[in-house]
Amino acid sequence: MNKNKISTLISASVITATLGVVSQPADAFTLVSTSASWDNVTMLSDDVVGSDGVAADDANLVNFLDADGVSQVRWGTGIASGTRAAHWWESRNWWSRRSYGVRWGTYTDYHGQKQSGWVKDYEYYSTNYKHQSGLGYQGVNDLEIEVGDIFNIGTLTHFNQTITGSSSTIGKSAEFSLNLDLGDQIGVQDFDFTLSIDETLNNKGYNNNGAACAYATEAGLGCSDKINWDFALDQSNSFTHEGEEYSLELIGFADSMTNPSIVTNFISQEERNNSASIFARLVKMDRTQDIPEPASLLGLAGLSIFFARSRKKQAETLTV
Repeated sequence: MNKNKISTLISASVITATLGVVSQPADAFTLVSTSASWDNVTMLSDDVVGSDGVAADDANLVNFLDADGVSQVRWGTGIASGTRAAHWWESRNWWSRRSYGVRWGTYTDYHGQKQSGWVKDYEYYSTNYKHQSGLGYQGVNDLEIEVGDIFNIGTLTHFNQTITGSSSTIGKSAEFSLNLDLGDQIGVQDFDFTLSIDETLNNKGYNNNGAACAYATEAGLGCSDKINWDFALDQSNSFTHEGEEYSLELIGFADSMTNPSIVTNFISQEERNNSASIFARLVKMDRTQDIPEPASLLGLAGLSIFFARSRKKQAETLTV
């Protein structure tokens, strides 16, 4: 059984090296808005669901959707919980995975009204997307940025629901296409990345083999999961403006613009849906460069300089 959730940012290598990039700030851009789409989920079985593989369906339990203003991809069979009147439970126990002891409490009757009485708590299987695990993205808008500026490009959410399933119904990575609307002169530009998800098997602080969890885990919870990306710079997609070539580099996750501690992966605690701000920058490409200029040379101290240079038309707060 997989149990999945996002919450605690952890220390990691601060910024990954970039290939053939000139980092010096030069040009200013207006970022009208950002959005994202999901595709090509690689399952634990290595099957691919998406445009490069099979279609999402009831067999693989992958679900691509937009809901509540968030672009999402979900997978797995959720294990949800609820409460029903004890007498109703006794005649309807065929749909439940397991039940707990009878207690006095409240429940919802057939007419949707809250009632008090003897009830039983239960868990049941669910393929409703709200009970599945997965990832979501919500964009930002109205930013003024310069090349080299580090800016908040949106919010990534890990829907870390408790799920179960086979290797063909649980995802381990997903393609993530960020769409930047740079106004009428440049238009919408797409940049592609891959996010990896380590959906851990867990049993309240230990994995299913009895070993301690691989990542920092809060007491009493199943093993936490880890999310990171394989490539920080999209070298295949770029746009040209006034004779210069630009691309997008993902820098990492952080609590907010006021917190300069950026990490390249984060740990998701079990049984929660939590979010982190994603930080990125536009970079000027130099295809003649043979030796990369590591972005890690900036160091943590340099990040505050880049934050200070970012000019925002509209303030927003995005927290973990």
